[in-house]
Amino acid sequence: MVLLRQKANAATHHPGKVNDAMNTQSNDKLSAGLKEYYQRKVLSADSVERLLAQAGELKPATPPIAPWFRRPMAGLAWVASLFVVVMMAQFFYHQQSHQSNLTTLVLEEIAMNHNKKLDAEYVETRPEALRAAMQRLDFSLDLPADIQRNFQLIGGRYCSIQGGLAAQLKVRNRVNGAVSTLYVTTLTEKLARIKEQHVLQGRVDIHLWQQQGRFFGLATDAALVSRGDGPGKK
Repeated sequence: MVLLRQKANAATHHPGKVNDAMNTQSNDKLSAGLKEYYQRKVLSADSVERLLAQAGELKPATPPIAPWFRRPMAGLAWVASLFVVVMMAQFFYHQQSHQSNLTTLVLEEIAMNHNKKLDAEYVETRPEALRAAMQRLDFSLDLPADIQRNFQLIGGRYCSIQGGLAAQLKVRNRVNGAVSTLYVTTLTEKLARIKEQHVLQGRVDIHLWQQQGRFFGLATDAALVSRGDGPGKK
């Protein structure tokens, strides 16, 4: 009782000190409460990791690739590829067309000279003797084995095939006596593009082939030739 009275007297005689003590206690409680509140607001490490993972999933989607005609570089590449294909096609077409034209020109030239029925300027029945007489030639007149077997050499004269010097030989069929014209010239790079063939050019049967570095053309009147086993047929 005595102690309570002393405190009451102290409160009565010193009211400011009592109020200060109460304020201090209140402030301490408030600070502790605020500190606890904000500590609860701090994210844990696991929470941070989860937020980062969610942020990665929410990255903006990659925009769709535009069609080639909306992409300048892709469009240019496509056009360039198409241009190369077209140029290659034109090149091969030109080559085929040129070869076809060359073959036609040679066939026409051989048929025209054969139809002239010109006599031999050098009459020789042996190839080596004829070659000696035709000194302007720079290639052999040795006849292929099948020509020697089926034909007899009569003679020859100079002519040309596509601007190159050639020999125009007259040969006679050993079976039916028909006279054919055998053309011989050096196998040039241009003539080498002509494939072996046996064709009818107008009224003339023509067999073209290459052998031993030379180009040959055998022309015979079509009326005298059996297409199954024409002269010079190998």
